[in-house]
Amino acid sequence: MDVISLDASKETLEPVFSFIDLWNSDNEVISQLTSGSTGNPKEIKIEKWKMEVSAKMTGKFLNLNNCKSALLCMSTQYIGGKMMVVRALQFNLQLYVTNVTRNPLEKITKPIDFAAMVPLQVEHILRENPEKLNLIKYLIIGGAPVSNQLIEQLKQFNCNAYSTFGMTETVSHIALKELKHTSAPFRAIGHTKLTTKEGRLVITNDELGLNNLETNDIVELINETSFHWLGRSDFVINSGGVKIHPEKIEEKIAETICSSNFIISSIPDDKLGNKVVFIGGDELKSADLKEKINNLITPYARPKEYFFLSSLHKTPSGKIDRIKTTAAIQ
Repeated sequence: MDVISLDASKETLEPVFSFIDLWNSDNEVISQLTSGSTGNPKEIKIEKWKMEVSAKMTGKFLNLNNCKSALLCMSTQYIGGKMMVVRALQFNLQLYVTNVTRNPLEKITKPIDFAAMVPLQVEHILRENPEKLNLIKYLIIGGAPVSNQLIEQLKQFNCNAYSTFGMTETVSHIALKELKHTSAPFRAIGHTKLTTKEGRLVITNDELGLNNLETNDIVELINETSFHWLGRSDFVINSGGVKIHPEKIEEKIAETICSSNFIISSIPDDKLGNKVVFIGGDELKSADLKEKINNLITPYARPKEYFFLSSLHKTPSGKIDRIKTTAAIQ
């Protein structure tokens, strides 16, 4: 595998080569921090063989055997960046490395077979130089849900884009959703088998040593290899006895206000137990925001209060930290 710098800084390249050295060492495990999206990040140990299996699963699904190049535009501090390196090693791909920026395609001038990004990066590319998405053959998008608005925009381009489902504990993703079709389900990769327990997804994959791994993800299970994702059980809001999935509400709102810099959360209420609230960046404050949202959302799920902050708390991986952001208004 060749590593090719696209004006990447020393601070970007050194961790990449350090990880490659670690990968080629006799160490059998890799230390990794979880994303911190549902609590404080915690360190876990991941066996190298599991990372190899995960890379092969993705490679088989996307036919990476017929690819020649990959783009690393994510930090190797996180599992997503590390797995891009492992996939490049596994399939002998030329690995182009760019600085971790909001627009990683800015310096790209020739086709790249395979890339991984977070939704925020894709949003900035669509605003600044969308035509460059046609240079990417396969694009996987992870780290946060992909909005319907983003899906509709991606349909205009030649790149084959997928949303990922997974977690650090599953060694990157175990399911992919083709974004050419808005209503497409997530489809399991490899020999992953899926069931549910009280509506939450349960994952089994003998290749990865996963046996009935219970997640906090609420899903609509189609069969043992596909599902529609509804939200996180630990984020469900019980307001007046009605269970509300904030992620689904956020998806609808984001399409209308063309922004994802907000969350739907809840605060204690004497009458409802918990009441739904909107927390967004100051730039979203407008006279007609409430009216727009009320026209979208059924009465029981409408925000009862609106809060605006100069900046929303983020996790180390760039997601909005729901716990800290909600605490900031109380």
